[in-house]
Amino acid sequence: MRLTPKEILKFPLVICLTFCLMVSVVDQAMAAKDKIEVGSTITKTAFAKTDILVNMLDVLSGGNASVETADILEAVINNDLVFSGLIRTGLSEDQSDTLEFQFTIEGTVEGPLRDAEQTGEDVPTTINLNFMLYPSRQLLFSKRYRPLPTQLRTTAHHFSAQVIAYISQAPPITMTRIAFCRGNNARTDLYAVDYDGAEEMKLTANRTLNICPSWSPDGSEIAFTSYRQGTQGLFSLNTHTGSVRPIIELDGLNFGVDWHPDGQELLLALSRGGNPEIYRISPEGRIIKRLTVSKSIEISPSWAPNGRELVFTSDRTGTPQLYIIDDEGTGRRRRTFEGRYNDSADWSPDGKNIVYATREDNTMQIVLMTATGENRRVLTGAGWGNCEDPSWAPDGRHIVFASDRSGVFKLFVFDVVESSFRQLTFGPDPDTTPAWSN
Repeated sequence: MRLTPKEILKFPLVICLTFCLMVSVVDQAMAAKDKIEVGSTITKTAFAKTDILVNMLDVLSGGNASVETADILEAVINNDLVFSGLIRTGLSEDQSDTLEFQFTIEGTVEGPLRDAEQTGEDVPTTINLNFMLYPSRQLLFSKRYRPLPTQLRTTAHHFSAQVIAYISQAPPITMTRIAFCRGNNARTDLYAVDYDGAEEMKLTANRTLNICPSWSPDGSEIAFTSYRQGTQGLFSLNTHTGSVRPIIELDGLNFGVDWHPDGQELLLALSRGGNPEIYRISPEGRIIKRLTVSKSIEISPSWAPNGRELVFTSDRTGTPQLYIIDDEGTGRRRRTFEGRYNDSADWSPDGKNIVYATREDNTMQIVLMTATGENRRVLTGAGWGNCEDPSWAPDGRHIVFASDRSGVFKLFVFDVVESSFRQLTFGPDPDTTPAWSN
């Protein structure tokens, strides 16, 4: 059950446990190609796309290990291109009667000189991947990799990013990850997963609540709220070493963090003076400026990509609505007028749109609108159940959020251009408050 802002003051533990939702649908063609089970199902609406022929990679040496390597590379690259929303893929030239191929991908896999299966050693494989025009096979670019077995997916993601960058101005998201929390009201831990649902990793294990992650712009830190020291505080996890350091631990709420686009400060809701208010703080926990002063509850701040404005939730009119102010706390403008509860706003990377959660007919749904509050569009319908805490991908096309449509909150990725979606996480435990890395 979603709490109102007034109830948040009475139950500070629950405010962070907002849940997000998205739904999955089946794309039969994609399922046939997906050789790696990362739980990726997708549905699409017809839009103009670039058609690419993904040829089978030639295995030059290395036996079964190299064949398996080729299979992994092909499957991940194919998924990456399709998940971008920009590309249709074909696996054979026979499909040229239904797909208008403009480009082709081919390459080779050479196994190590020593038999890794016999020695048990992790030794590099030589991989050459080529991106060419079709049908002339004019080489556009070529990449040579020497990955260890544990680096194959990263290799595929990197090559896919080069392909997507070649055909589109949108930033590729194949190398990005999504942080989220998993668990119940007694204990939640932070996890991270690749954008396609693979390589899931547990980040915390301290038998308490760890919630509401936020990536630093360079991906080196994840700020989050935790009760790891007995009271609610804001902490930072180093993504390279796994070490955790405290940022700020004041009485009351220390909640709803968002990094400034330059990484030099953060937004945070603090209730040190009574009701929660929005503050700017340094990464070391120094308070830079209090931005709101009100008898109402002010929470859930999100920076605009220009770093000069922020959107947040306030119940100053009696119901939680979205407002925008500048980085000095002035120029307040109301942005939502519909819905009894509007919260968890996130600004799109290009600054043009805001996505947020709203209560519609007693369920929480995801809404997209322009940053000026116009062209309001409900992305999720009644069949979604409750949908909360959306987070933009850096391409400005995809968002991640969570849903209880299956009985337990799980994460879903939604394409706002095509209105297509795929399920990201699975299992019996609730997954909530996702945050997409840059």
